[in-house]
Amino acid sequence: MAAPLLSISTKEHTFEAQFHPSRALVACATITGEVELHSFDLDQCSEELSQTITGHKRSCRAAKWMSESILASTGADKLALLSDLESDKQVWRCKLKSAGYCLLPLDDQRFAVGDDDGGLRIFEGRQPKATVSWFENNDFIADLAMGTDGTSLCAASGDGTLAVYDIRKSGEKGLIAMSDFQDDELLSIVVLRRGTKVICGTQSGMLPIFSWGDFGDQKDRIKGHPMSIDAMVKLDEDGIITGSSDGKLRVVSVHSKSLGSNILGVLTEQDAADYPIERLALSQDGAQMLSTSHGKPSVQLWSTEAARRLLNGESWKSIFEAEAAEAGDDETLAEPDSSDEEEQPKKKRRKEKKKGKKAVPGGNPKQHQAAKFFAGL
Repeated sequence: MAAPLLSISTKEHTFEAQFHPSRALVACATITGEVELHSFDLDQCSEELSQTITGHKRSCRAAKWMSESILASTGADKLALLSDLESDKQVWRCKLKSAGYCLLPLDDQRFAVGDDDGGLRIFEGRQPKATVSWFENNDFIADLAMGTDGTSLCAASGDGTLAVYDIRKSGEKGLIAMSDFQDDELLSIVVLRRGTKVICGTQSGMLPIFSWGDFGDQKDRIKGHPMSIDAMVKLDEDGIITGSSDGKLRVVSVHSKSLGSNILGVLTEQDAADYPIERLALSQDGAQMLSTSHGKPSVQLWSTEAARRLLNGESWKSIFEAEAAEAGDDETLAEPDSSDEEEQPKKKRRKEKKKGKKAVPGGNPKQHQAAKFFAGL
């Protein structure tokens, strides 16, 4: 399997990591509320902590770049912040009604924040209050994605629904559509197939697929993940990479003309594979990807080349056999079975207080240790 190009060692457990828009710099949102900025050099295979941004009193759950110097963040302290990288100061802050869970920049002036209780708000131009807000969901907003029309915001929620909002309208008037209850927590979301399909990661490990404009119920689904799918990134219009609770990264084709809708193989697994992968992020050119996990190292940087080759129709074995032969690892030559469904999915819980259900009696000791750690926060 693929090896990481680089491992980034953060001081604290990390919830999310994001590439800087233009520099070799990664922002890491940590459990202590700080955002660690790590510079890296892939040629030298080195990284170092270059700056620490403070502001959150409790865990920082999400941090994303708004521009070259402005970083938006939210966390368990019920704050949304904008921090200036150059001055190392907060330039804006707003108190939320509930703890922030996820964040999505809409452009260089606007960003959306989803919270623990299903609230969703859009902030614009450093105005003191949200310009648009909705409270239609009943549980945490796990992930957000924009439609290709530029006005429709898709929200995956722990209440088991997919909601679509018009970012120009508040309240019920802004709710474009809400799916039927899916009998499953929706944890991650991607819009693909040129805006015609929406795919969600779930607690059960299923990948339900919705057709744009017909959000009432899923029209298709992809089976095969043995545990929850907590993170996804889109590589192209018919291919994604998923991050799962089993610590593995998988390449999945979605309504591909040549490959259909299938798990093409396990790309790799986080070094701390006993811990779930919480978030994934692509570089601006799509050539690299960041994965975030609770273990150490918390953040790892990967090449997406092998994943793209799988989506272009090459076999898993042909891609990795040279690497395996050089390493003398016969097991690596055997293509992984991605459809093992013997393991029962674990219950997903909110970041911080909700990590305890990741472990089950008789499970891996490291999972028990992580569950005990996060349950006490």
